[in-house]
Amino acid sequence: MSDSKDGTIVTGIDEKFVEDKEFEKKLVRRMDFRIMPLLILLYFLSFLDRVNIGNAKLSNMEKDLGLVGSEFNWCLSVFFIGYIIFEVPSNIALIKTSAFLWISFIMFSWGVIVTLMAFAGLSPGAVYYLATWYKRSEQNARIAYLSIGNSFAGSFSGLLAFSLIQLEGKLNLEGWQWLFLVEGLITVVVAICAYFFISDCPEKSRWLTDKERKYATERLKHDIGKAHILHYDRAHIYAAFTDYKVYLAMIQLFVASISVSSYQLFLPSIVHGMGFSYVKSQLLSMPPFFCAGVSTIIVAIISDRRRVRGPIMILSSIIGILGYILLIIPSLSAPAKYVGACIVGTGLVPAVTTAVAWIANNIAGHAKRGIAAGMVLMSANIGGIIASQIYREKDSPNYTFGNSMALGCLVVATCIAALQYFIYKTLNEKKRKNPQSFLQGKSEEEIRNLGDLHPDFMYML
Repeated sequence: MSDSKDGTIVTGIDEKFVEDKEFEKKLVRRMDFRIMPLLILLYFLSFLDRVNIGNAKLSNMEKDLGLVGSEFNWCLSVFFIGYIIFEVPSNIALIKTSAFLWISFIMFSWGVIVTLMAFAGLSPGAVYYLATWYKRSEQNARIAYLSIGNSFAGSFSGLLAFSLIQLEGKLNLEGWQWLFLVEGLITVVVAICAYFFISDCPEKSRWLTDKERKYATERLKHDIGKAHILHYDRAHIYAAFTDYKVYLAMIQLFVASISVSSYQLFLPSIVHGMGFSYVKSQLLSMPPFFCAGVSTIIVAIISDRRRVRGPIMILSSIIGILGYILLIIPSLSAPAKYVGACIVGTGLVPAVTTAVAWIANNIAGHAKRGIAAGMVLMSANIGGIIASQIYREKDSPNYTFGNSMALGCLVVATCIAALQYFIYKTLNEKKRKNPQSFLQGKSEEEIRNLGDLHPDFMYML
């Protein structure tokens, strides 16, 4: 029994695997070029359709639809209910069907819905899908690449909204209607293309050679030892629903999502509250999202290379906390508060991205990870409901209540991250000192279903 560079203990089942660093480097690069661009584009369009609700609000959507008081906020809250209900079932469907079929189907459906909004589960699936291709030490950067789809969508949405809203009156459609119509149609077209280009897993990919397919499969087994479980059955569902670490991650993502969702949804309104016009607010929402995207990539690459999650997440959160403090101080000038908005994105988005990668890295095997990812991101969308309510119109222009709530939630998420780090470190020490304590009294079937509780599996810190 020996330790791998990832901290994973390599045992008998992995001894047949011979590492070839040069070959693996070329293989991962090829996987990146084939998998990530399309996945990032899907994520980008999914989030672009979602975040532009903030720009639609500035384009008289409330007035045209007759929304008064807090009705717009409740519309945003209702929006998250679909996410909450279908996160876990969607990942179960993904596990039992095929990635190319399910991911393209849900994106197509979402595109149709957004298109129809002109006339009025991608996230957990993507996390699970990446785990079927990449090692744990490679996943944070890839999840971050998806997140820049979010951040750059937020940045690009301001420019796109500014352009499309100029079409107001054409074909008797309002500016915000053009916004949903064009973006929804683009998503539909890309989703159809995704059906033909997404591959389920290395074993079933047609674009890899036989040698590459075999190596890609074996290196994942090598990465997590005897915790590697590919099969889907009730034992793995039970394991996901009874693991306290999953529920701790759910609480963390719940409170963190209140901060990140409110930031993403209401940034144009926050900037407008600093004294900028509606049009300038849309354009000025671009730099904070851009800062968030760049910092997310940098932080994720560092996190993967150092094979560290918890301390990175905590440090990023502290940066976001400092940004919120600048937004809350009433005596600060508009430029200083705008800098604060940029700082919030720089720390907040990398922190949440790392948190998602952290729980994905520390849940094994694939079926349990897929269900756990759905549970965690479901809780994040419950937080989205609350996030939709904390930036109230009556609190404009400073939105002190909303910024304070977001700050408090980020502080709580940071404290939970510290607790998670302590738990994972304690469990790793116990596995090293007394591995048999995890196996005693268990049958062969039960040992096969231990997943991340198997002593061969070391949690990423």
